[in-house]
Formats: sequence, structure tokens, C-alpha cells
Amino acid sequence: LIGMMIIGVGVVVVGVGVVVVVVMILILIILGMILRVLRMIIMMMLLSKFGKSGNIIIDEFILEKKLRWIPYNKFKSVEYLDKGGFGTIYKAIWSNYDGDREVILKCHSNLNENLDEFLNEWKYHGSCLGSYEIINFYGFTKNPNTSKYMAVMDYANKGNLRRNLTRIIKSDWGQKLCMLYDIISGLNDIHEENLIHHDFHDGNILNHDEHKIYICDLGLCQPVKSLLKEHNIYGVVPFMAPEVLRGKTYTPASDIYSFSMIMWEFTSGIPPFNNRAHDIQLSLSICEGERPKIIENTPQCYIDLMKKCWDEDPLKRPSSKEVSKIIKEWIFLPYGKKIEDINEELKCNIMEFINAPIGHNNNLATESHPQAFYTSRLLNFTSKQLNEILESENSQTSVQVSEMLVSKDLNECMIDSKTLGM
Repeated sequence: LIGMMIIGVGVVVVGVGVVVVVVMILILIILGMILRVLRMIIMMMLLSKFGKSGNIIIDEFILEKKLRWIPYNKFKSVEYLDKGGFGTIYKAIWSNYDGDREVILKCHSNLNENLDEFLNEWKYHGSCLGSYEIINFYGFTKNPNTSKYMAVMDYANKGNLRRNLTRIIKSDWGQKLCMLYDIISGLNDIHEENLIHHDFHDGNILNHDEHKIYICDLGLCQPVKSLLKEHNIYGVVPFMAPEVLRGKTYTPASDIYSFSMIMWEFTSGIPPFNNRAHDIQLSLSICEGERPKIIENTPQCYIDLMKKCWDEDPLKRPSSKEVSKIIKEWIFLPYGKKIEDINEELKCNIMEFINAPIGHNNNLATESHPQAFYTSRLLNFTSKQLNEILESENSQTSVQVSEMLVSKDLNECMIDSKTLGM
């Protein structure tokens, strides 16, 4: 009897347990449904605040990054401004709640075909929105006439850095250093987020109100990279590090090499290698160590830093943080700021640098070669072709050196024989 009672109690307990489990499962299902409903309500509320594009991928991206969907009828005076390697840029006036604002509308040619990949650029951009040196990005719109999506960001009224080189070269070194500091600080913000720009050149650095600097097109080569076949090269040749031309992976050091070319522009007032065709011959020369000619009267400490940044070995180039620290020291030293690890000789060099006369570039050609291209593009040769030529040249050089050594040894033997015969 006792055994039967124990069995009965066990059955009841098991039955209650099953009921409890079933009830808990039902509760979880109901809670899940409630959470989904709440999520939809919140999403609808947020979409009413940030706007709705009608495309679920863009809408979710807008919510995630706290951006905005801006109806196209909010823009007026839309006009063509420029065209880059993978898109077209328009200028417009955005009638916003806080008044009219000048903005850029950027339409990527591959946007509608590769929406996920296109959003990568703005994903990277969103990671750096806290930086004062990264162009402000508001969200997206859609041109109803072309049915193409467009990114909306701040307008820089002086255009890109390349268009301002003539004015910049006339600035004193203090002003140049402040602009360079903004550029390297923005690049450092990108690197601090474990990102790489991939396409860092004077066309992707914008100038606003004389001296304010903004970096744009973050990660543009991320979507581009996936469109390239193996060994293809994309970019602006003079700003591409030799290891990148040879097909190696981009690193932060590759961006630093590009920064060295901007440093050189600040001494010359013209883009690097503007008198050369941007072809495989120039790429070979860069891989073999050719760099732009040092401009006369450039301060020595500036030359030293520039050469470190364009070193052939990426491991020997300084980091963006190190370059930023050096330029900051140059800027603040004249104001009596105490700087650690600086001797009197270096202090004198820096002061001489700050007070150096404005350089004038009278010996370099200011008119560009017809095949000098400063817009990012797919090059008409591959890294494989480049490497094959370089390896062939190295082999020929080795053979020539060996022949010279053999010839030298034979001559020495003949001289020794004559000496012994005498």
C-alpha cells in the first residue's frame, strides 16, 4: 500500500512538473510574441522619427546607426558637382527643421546592385562619427527620377585638398602644421577603430572655411575590393604604397605612406608625380624606391619625418599616433609648452622649422601630364605583371653583377700571373 502511495505521489509530481514545463514554454512563447510586437512598435516609432525608405535593409541600417531617411523633396537647388571613381556627387540645400543647410548628395554607381556592400562604407563611417576630422554623415535619400539611393553629408565649401594646394603653399609653416595635424588626427581616429582608409589621397580630404579639414570616403575600397579580380589594383598611383602596388594587404602603414605624399604636397603646391604618366612605369619606379623630389628650403626635421612615412618597409613607418604626437609638439613648442624627451638641438631645429620662410616651387612643372590621374580608378595592369617585371629585372641585375664579379676575378688573376711571371 505504501509503495502504491509513493508511486501515486511520483506520478502526481511528474504530472505537475510536465504542466509547469508546458506553462513555462507557453509563457516564453507569449513573452516572445509580446517582445516582437514591442519591437515592431518601437521600430515604427523610430521610423516615424528617423524616416522610412521602404527598403528594409536601409531602414534597419538607419535605426542601427541612428541616421535619418530624408525625403528627396526636402532638397532644393540640386546641382552636379563632381564625379569620382565609383560615384557622382551633387550639391544641394537641405531644408531642415533648424534652417537651410548646404549638403552633398553622393550617389554610388554600384549602389542598387550591391546594397549590402555599399552600406559597408557608411558602417565604417558611422564608427568614426565622433571625430571632428571626419565629414558629418546624416543619412540617405532617394532620387525619384533615377530611383537611385544617395548618401547625405556635410558640404565643404572649399572643395578637396588638391584644389587648395596653390593657396596652402602660400601659408606659413604654422598654418600648414595645423592642417596636417587635423589630417593625421582624423587618420588616427580611423586607425584607433581598427579600420584602414584604403584610398587615402588629397581628393578624399575636404577643406572648409580656409583651414578646417574633413576626411571622407572611409572604407570606400571595401565594397570596391569585392568587385576586383585577383591581382587587380584600384586607387591613385602616386598615393599607393609600394607593397600595395605589389598586391600585398593594406595596413595602417599603407595609409601612412599616403600621408607622406600629402606632406610633400604641402611643400610643393602640386600633386606628386604630376609630370609623369600614372602607368606601370611609374608604379615600377615607386616599387624600386623612387619618391618625389625634395623641395628646396624644406626644414630638415620635416624632411626626416616625411622620409620615415614613405619608407619602402612598412614596418619602419611610424604609426598615425606617433606622427600626430610629433606634429603636435612642433605646433605647441613656440608657445612655451613643456615637451618631454626633447633636447636643445631638436628644440632649435623645430623653432627654425616654425620660423622658416614660405617655400616657393619654381622649378617643378605645374601643368599635369595628360595621363596623370588623381581620381581613384582600376589600373590597366595587375600586381602580378608588376611583380613579374620586378623579379625579371632583379634576375638580370644579379646576372650582371655576377658577370662583373667574374670579370673582375679574371682580371685580378691575369694581373697576378703577369706579376708572378716577372
